[in-house]
Amino acid sequence: MIEPEVAELLESPCALIVGTVDASGMPDATRGWGLRVEPDGVHVRLLLSSNAAVTLANLGTTARLALTATDVATLYSVQIKGRASNVEAPTGEDIDRFERFCVEVVHRIAEVTGENTEIIVRLKPPGVVACTVRVDEVFDQTPGPSAGACLAPVESP
Repeated sequence: MIEPEVAELLESPCALIVGTVDASGMPDATRGWGLRVEPDGVHVRLLLSSNAAVTLANLGTTARLALTATDVATLYSVQIKGRASNVEAPTGEDIDRFERFCVEVVHRIAEVTGENTEIIVRLKPPGVVACTVRVDEVFDQTPGPSAGACLAPVESP
């Protein structure tokens, strides 16, 4: 089960880095563009750039995914590992989440770094797709002595 503190970070305007691998084990990384922890606490609905071709191909081949979420101010970080399914066009709710995430993360980064928001907003992709991730494990990735510690093997609902 994804604990409430972890869910709060995952759904916040944080840095989301998504790692995937192809059938030969070649890694790829891209950004996530918002997510929602599902009520069962075991699945998340993740938004990915619609032009992240390698990531999307990897999900179609291996479905394996690791996502690291980091609060840009505190560096509190968690990683979830699991399998993605149902890569599909975004719903209206997904588009709203994506737009809200983009606005909030740009302001959060600018607040912390002092960077001009016009520069940061250039990272925004042209669109997103959505997928469901069944979370198998949750890890602490906050820099420091506890980094890498397993916070929770997620049990089947």
